[in-house]
Amino acid sequence: MNEESGVGVIPLERRQELLARVPGLAGLPAELLGELAASLLEEQSPRGRAVVTEGEIGDRLFLIERGSANVTTTGPTGPVWLATLEAGDMFGEIALLNSTRRRQATVRALSPLVTLSLSAAAFEKALAAHPEARLDLATKAEALLTAKYLKKKTTQPR
Repeated sequence: MNEESGVGVIPLERRQELLARVPGLAGLPAELLGELAASLLEEQSPRGRAVVTEGEIGDRLFLIERGSANVTTTGPTGPVWLATLEAGDMFGEIALLNSTRRRQATVRALSPLVTLSLSAAAFEKALAAHPEARLDLATKAEALLTAKYLKKKTTQPR
């Protein structure tokens, strides 16, 4: 894989398809989606590896091309399951939308995982040019954070 251009095994058309399926990014102009797709870096994670860890600083978001992953948060008695992600799902965007840049959950590969990552700089550039995309993504992020809060509350010991 050519690390500088992001070109790897996953064809550009598949990269664009994955980006076009993401709420908030789907409405971006085709030219911009093409630029973003070309800048995606392909990464592989073995089963069991944490791709992102709650509390760390986020510097990119991820699209799952192949495999599945669990999303958990830290509860009072241990990990709290939030979601299972599959091919086509995105994660890591909440940290990029938040001023602290802190990861809000841990995402761990359930199977060998192939992801495409987009740098914070490329993400910010796209959102600066299309503020409506930021609003769509922020609305989705707020819903995810609310669900996280509710799940943590329901798992607290009484």
